[in-house]
Amino acid sequence: MNTVMQDESIFGIHLRRARLAQKLSQEGLAEVAGISPRHMSFIETGRSRPSRDVVLRLGDALELSANERNAMLRLAGFAPAFAPADLAQPERTLARDAVSKLLDAQGAIPAVASDSLGNILEMNDAALRFFSISRDQPIAAGDNLFELFFSDGAARASIVNWREVAPALLHHLEQEALIAPDRAEAGRLIARIRRLAGPEVVPTGAELPIFRFEFRKGEKRLSFVSNYSTFGVPYDATMQSIRIECFFPADRETQAFLETLMARRP
Repeated sequence: MNTVMQDESIFGIHLRRARLAQKLSQEGLAEVAGISPRHMSFIETGRSRPSRDVVLRLGDALELSANERNAMLRLAGFAPAFAPADLAQPERTLARDAVSKLLDAQGAIPAVASDSLGNILEMNDAALRFFSISRDQPIAAGDNLFELFFSDGAARASIVNWREVAPALLHHLEQEALIAPDRAEAGRLIARIRRLAGPEVVPTGAELPIFRFEFRKGEKRLSFVSNYSTFGVPYDATMQSIRIECFFPADRETQAFLETLMARRP
């Protein structure tokens, strides 16, 4: 049987948080999901175990993403319903083109497409040039962004505000791991990053899709605001798992640096 042990209390807590985020009462969610208010109350308190069908109906009622629905199914003891496909498959041509065009449209702004665990799928020329400045080998598709920052000594040393960035990155990874399609892979990656980070790096409690990076490149100090976005495709786990991260220049000096970098011949 393709199920795992259920932690009913955790499922109830997760469901309650999702319900409150939508500003729904138990009665309101029960009505939309087509279950009784009593059953709804029992599910949240852990007194009743939801069926797979009820979990899916609750996900529909809450308008959760494919990855969030998978997370709910796992917490209820069921296998995920939405499996991500390989973006390299022929039927994903339009999706690949959309990602490429979105990255290229950023021009001199470094932009990277990765999966939810930071594995690079594609990047624009600005990102390739900028992140390869201090490396013997240029970064490439398949590299992991978290490992790049935490394990690469040159990359880590170039981040001036590392003490602020490291806890935020670790917290972001742990949040992404909660809805990652492959929980085993997510667990292994978190373990590696925690070892690399060391005990002094404690994940922050706040989660915003924005980071401020201060890089040192030679004698220049460059300031970026990093923002990541996702594709809002509720039933497509493949597109849901893609993250587009853009490193926007936060001052004129950084903007000028990027424009000069892009003006050089490869």
